Amino acid sequence: MALAVKIGKEKAEETRKKLIESNLFDSEYKILINGNYVLLPVIGKPEGFEVVDIPLKKRKKRKSFRDRLGEILTENEISQVRTSFDLIGDIAVVEIPPDLEKKEKEIARALLDSVKAVKAVFKKEGSVYGSERIRKLKYLAGEHRSETVHTENGIKLKLDIKEVYFSPRLSYERLRVLSRVNDGEIIVDLFAGIGPFALLIAKNRKVKVYAMDINARAIEYLKENVKLNRLEGEVIVIHGDAMKVAPQRVADRVIMNLPKKSHEFLPLAFDVLKEKGGVIHFYTIAPEEELFAQGERIIKRTAEEKGVIARIENSKVVRSYSPGNYHVVFDIRVVS
Repeated sequence: MALAVKIGKEKAEETRKKLIESNLFDSEYKILINGNYVLLPVIGKPEGFEVVDIPLKKRKKRKSFRDRLGEILTENEISQVRTSFDLIGDIAVVEIPPDLEKKEKEIARALLDSVKAVKAVFKKEGSVYGSERIRKLKYLAGEHRSETVHTENGIKLKLDIKEVYFSPRLSYERLRVLSRVNDGEIIVDLFAGIGPFALLIAKNRKVKVYAMDINARAIEYLKENVKLNRLEGEVIVIHGDAMKVAPQRVADRVIMNLPKKSHEFLPLAFDVLKEKGGVIHFYTIAPEEELFAQGERIIKRTAEEKGVIARIENSKVVRSYSPGNYHVVFDIRVVS
């Protein structure tokens, strides 16, 4: 037997949320629907509600990923496995050490069994490569598909993880950039991909964003994602090499998240800004021993070549990229 709040269907969801907020909802038991009423399992007897004593089924507890690994791997093997993974929509992307490749499908199945949100598992088989930024992935378990819809910061992003680049690890960074954008700005996203920066900004600000990418499939998904989201601003989608298709002297702000090669495009970013100048969000990969010095030299040299003043308003580490290397960002204020 368990205690439950008896409530009409029309108020059930609102009541459930209130009980959770008050730490009174008992997640050990399943919710029961009985005719026009819903029975919400509770801890104790919340005031102001009709509480009944009724037999409810207990939820089947899922074992944690680590517990499931303990059933198939030795302690030494478990220590080699990275239990963190990228969750893109309902697809998990994992890293499997070479020594454990023979057990990779079992590891993937353990992840499926322990994390309800995961419907398919792929493993990384190399770094992001080529101008179209594609990563080689191998299917391991679950639903045999690589297309999904990822929800982040209130926007929906449809994509195929085998055909386009996307990193859920930049979610906070995208919010940080959004916080600096004002209504009325014109923004150029030189390497937009499926649109995580462009769409987040256009959903929350009355702006115009020129979003471009060289990957044709990314552009197809970007166009679809524009339709998926209710936007405050406008997104103009452009397919092609930024060097050839980027509009000149139009932008208040330029986003250039192509960390391995962004330094090659920095002169272009200066030319994309309006004559009066603006802001560039410049992402690059830097070794630990020259965390910011390397980027500062590139920015200074480019500004001198262009005959403008460039002031670094902010520089920070976005994330660890590889052993000894970091993904860093510089917010550059350019004044002509």
